[in-house]
Amino acid sequence: MNNRIKVYTDGACQNNQLAENKGGYGAVILKPGEEPLKLNGGFRNTTNNRMELKAVIEALKRVNQYSSVTVYSDSQYVVKGITEWIHNWIKKGRIEKNGDLWMELYRIVRTFPNIQFMHVRGHNGNIYNEEADRLATIACTYPNLPVDIEIPYSMYGL
Repeated sequence: MNNRIKVYTDGACQNNQLAENKGGYGAVILKPGEEPLKLNGGFRNTTNNRMELKAVIEALKRVNQYSSVTVYSDSQYVVKGITEWIHNWIKKGRIEKNGDLWMELYRIVRTFPNIQFMHVRGHNGNIYNEEADRLATIACTYPNLPVDIEIPYSMYGL
């Protein structure tokens, strides 16, 4: 029996990087034998890439770290960033953009003994990717979203 948890994530942003824009993230967590867990949230003054990262971070916070997990994202930025680019960023001691979220994701990913990241094509009929997209888009419409502030980060303590 396959006990692997599947996590589908997506981010959305209206008027990317413009003042007073709204962004959202969405995720669907599929645990064997359970109903899908859906989550979303959003921020003002953000970017699509930050929402893509936030979707993965928030979803993984709700998954038991001892589980085998596959994260599906339609964002090459997320998939390649966490599986390839992060190692060079750490060696260099610097990340150009979104360092706070990259380091938070990296710290979370390191707690999982068996985690994979897979790229899926967006808007291609995958029911769970479409649902994550829908959840992210809905979150962009929420009233009173907090402002997204990039927090200075440190690469020490990894």
